[in-house]
Amino acid sequence: MDDILTVRDIAARLKLAERTVNAMLSERELPGFKVRGQWRVRRADFESWLERVATGEDAQAATADITTAAPAGDAPLSAPDHVSDAAPRETHEAAPEGGRVKPLTERVSQQELHRRFTDALGRAVRSHSPLERKPLEIDLASPLPGRVRVYLFNATRPPGGRPLGEHKVQLIVPGQGRGVRGTFDHSDGRIVLLAGYAAEEDVFILWDGGLYNDFAWSRNVQVKAETIIEASAGKLAVQERRLRPTDGPAVTETLLAAPPSRLADAIVRRIELTRERLAEGAR
Repeated sequence: MDDILTVRDIAARLKLAERTVNAMLSERELPGFKVRGQWRVRRADFESWLERVATGEDAQAATADITTAAPAGDAPLSAPDHVSDAAPRETHEAAPEGGRVKPLTERVSQQELHRRFTDALGRAVRSHSPLERKPLEIDLASPLPGRVRVYLFNATRPPGGRPLGEHKVQLIVPGQGRGVRGTFDHSDGRIVLLAGYAAEEDVFILWDGGLYNDFAWSRNVQVKAETIIEASAGKLAVQERRLRPTDGPAVTETLLAAPPSRLADAIVRRIELTRERLAEGAR
């Protein structure tokens, strides 16, 4: 039995078109690597991915976890073609000539994302759901909100980024597939936190989750690179962006970025800003 699978092999197993499998590999929905421009997948990785996705785990989260768990010395399974396994990681670099910024693409598994989030909150965490489960539900001590539901995503600056430089997350919630609209679960009185994590800079981002009530599969949500850099210097960074929700007029969204030491402050301020927006809208 071959240890390496081709796109055709995977397409046959999943009953999908080969172009769909290629798209899934390019978008990190499958753990693969390229050989002379052709996608290949380790059989063991594919079988692990298939078992996890079949039980309801998000495809990108499963891919990130499998990629992170690759044995030492292996090439990153879903690394972009131009990234060398031996290349040093880049952080806070100045934009090269022409105004374009270099990609920052480090991703960590969903379980590791949740671990870093809860670790940053320390003793304020009273209890939480299993770290491998998404979204993460946390009960917190005052003055933090008592019960939150956290949708946490990797925030990366991918190749081909805008000249000004932006990090982005891609919104995909459990059970959401291509062509299906997504929404966050606001049930049981839990406050929804829409968060990102920029691994290279060790910075958390908090958007206004209430403004994303209905979204397309893999919708991009951005934050400026300069906001991330400001937060990496130990500050609670604030950024405003104009947003047009699907169910209402244009609004100004205020997002926050913070290092782990300021995450609790950022959550408190996030709740305050959201309540201010709601109060303003009710007038």
